Amino acid sequence: MQSQVIVPLDGSTCAEAILPHALFFALQTQSVLTLLRIIMPPGEPEYTVPYIPDDWYDGEVMWTKNYLTSLATRLQAQGARMQTQHVQGTLAGAAINSYAEQHSDVQLIALATHGRGDGGRLLLGSVAEDVLASAPTSLLLLHPPKDEHLPSGPIARASYQTILVPFDGTALSERVLEQATTLALTCNASIQLVAFPPPLVEEEMRVDEIEKPLLRVPAHKEKKQTDFLADQAEQLRTSTGLTVQTVVTDGDPEAFIERFYGQNQQNLLIVTTRKQAEHKVMRFLHQSNAPVLFIAL
Repeated sequence: MQSQVIVPLDGSTCAEAILPHALFFALQTQSVLTLLRIIMPPGEPEYTVPYIPDDWYDGEVMWTKNYLTSLATRLQAQGARMQTQHVQGTLAGAAINSYAEQHSDVQLIALATHGRGDGGRLLLGSVAEDVLASAPTSLLLLHPPKDEHLPSGPIARASYQTILVPFDGTALSERVLEQATTLALTCNASIQLVAFPPPLVEEEMRVDEIEKPLLRVPAHKEKKQTDFLADQAEQLRTSTGLTVQTVVTDGDPEAFIERFYGQNQQNLLIVTTRKQAEHKVMRFLHQSNAPVLFIAL
């Protein structure tokens, strides 16, 4: 059975921004790329809305088929095997996860955050958060820049120059690094290992005869973390030939984003897991407009 990469779409250009990234993963894993749209079931909403015609559902199905087929044609030029699907659901996030649960061959859900429907069509709302909370498989999220539009014509796959991996030396992060390395080799990208500082400890300091607590990272722990990261990077360089860089942040995600991402707008992919996705990673997602791959392990 060939695996699937599914892309939920709502008709907006914001939601379509994930397509080049989804195409990359579909080609990289030789998966079917499935374009999916959630449609409100007939009889919904339960209350009467005067301006919605009685045959709205048939019209919605026809529009959806034409819309998804048009996008599929633009993606096929890259050699992807395509299929389109529409399913009924009142809650889009739940419907997306339900589809993935019912199809064991779904290995990735690719979704742009804050997608909105156009022309009075179904508004998906904050779907990404619901999907992230209970997705049964790996998830690729992208927060695209405002008003971003795909160029007309064939849709080209994304490419990544840097794969960023939050790394803490646990077995979980090592497994993430294995998959990130495979991706880096596929697109000849460099790897950036990022370690956040260890938990702060409380020390005593005397200021004007008043003892006050001072939170700081012991120097020996910070050095140990830096040395460990450097050892991991050297092993990876030796075994793969990839360019591997390391950084231990100061714990301020905004400052780190400004330093690392800056104005370069490089093709960046963050690889992590939902368990590792603390606020630092989520802030990176929204401030850098970089896609984040949450691997299901």
